[in-house]
Amino acid sequence: MPALATSTAEDGFDSVLALNDDLPQENTLIGGRFRIGPAIGEGGMSAVFLARDERLGRDVAFKLLSPRLAYSREVVTRFVNEARLLARLDCPHIVRVLDAGVTQDTQQALPYMVLELLHGEDLRTQCEQGATPNVERAVGWIMQACEGLAAAHAQGVIHRDLKPENLFLAREADGTEIVKVLDFGIARSLAMPSSLTFHGEGVGSPGYMSPEQLHHASTADERSDIWSIGVVLYELIAGFPPFHADSTFEVCAQIAAGRCPRLGRYRHDLPRGLAGVVHRCLRVDADERFQTVAELAEALAPFCSDTVASAASRIRRRLEAHPSGEVTAACETVDVRAPTEPALNELALHEFVPPARRSGRRTASRVVFGLSLAGMLALLIQVFAPDLQQASGLAGEARSAVTRAGARVSEVARDFWQHPSE
Repeated sequence: MPALATSTAEDGFDSVLALNDDLPQENTLIGGRFRIGPAIGEGGMSAVFLARDERLGRDVAFKLLSPRLAYSREVVTRFVNEARLLARLDCPHIVRVLDAGVTQDTQQALPYMVLELLHGEDLRTQCEQGATPNVERAVGWIMQACEGLAAAHAQGVIHRDLKPENLFLAREADGTEIVKVLDFGIARSLAMPSSLTFHGEGVGSPGYMSPEQLHHASTADERSDIWSIGVVLYELIAGFPPFHADSTFEVCAQIAAGRCPRLGRYRHDLPRGLAGVVHRCLRVDADERFQTVAELAEALAPFCSDTVASAASRIRRRLEAHPSGEVTAACETVDVRAPTEPALNELALHEFVPPARRSGRRTASRVVFGLSLAGMLALLIQVFAPDLQQASGLAGEARSAVTRAGARVSEVARDFWQHPSE
């Protein structure tokens, strides 16, 4: 069977399928239409099943929210908004949503979405194989991802979690390859600056988050996605990410300081100028990066085939059709006690997260962020005072203390996320 995938990756969480009492069993018919098959993917927030659309006679991917998170108003709203976002983003380089609703055939009513079934592999698989031998091919993949991002940015939608796992290299029936952008579960709309992001909350995957996103997720704009796509391109070309270390704190410190090895050290066969394009994506100051994916695509066009390079003009036209400021409100807050769409009526069964629990999550996130800053300070002392033995010793002790405390706080924060209804 070929590889199957949809957007399911949720780093740092336990398996959804490990707690599967309320998940549909194989051969269950959902809504009189979707016949559930085996699980093909899972994450901390959702599980994905191979399913058969018996009405249209085709295989689909059936994405279902985890039962243990279905009582969280915030998580349910994010899940519903992801379906709405995907329905509005009409682009072949974004995974298509075919249907959405709420199950009435399971012990617990759960929101679901039906996605196109993809055959192939995500770019994480490519990264794990080491450096991509064909640089032109790697640039072509990123150019296709830029076209998907342009469709989102034109609607005022910022992805905020671009990484190799969320860029899928799908193989069409005729054998051609096409890159699809997955997982808009934590995307935000520029029309709602504070949509579903608490103050001090970190959103995304640390090694691929921009400096401003590490500081405050709600400040992320198009240039934050450009940072992330630059990290992915660097990793494809070099065979490892530009920011990597033994701990998350050290990775965050590297990102904040803008310290990453020059790409040319590891690939002497790079076309002249390509390394400069990649490193411009990774500038700490967002004003020094490419300001739009159109600018990035035009800079990458000389390094890929003529067919792929033509995407740059399409990206430019798409963004110019939606000038800055004319933003579509693609996300909206869903009151799960008073749903606005008939298909979501069963969401009335869900309860809000207890206020004290939400407050605890915010507190844990803020403590983790504070510890990250302390770890960065310790590393900066080591970097800028290497000859001062005493300062170096103090920095080492500080970093050790921060690491120990951070591990404990991470456990507490994870507990808050995993058991929101307690």
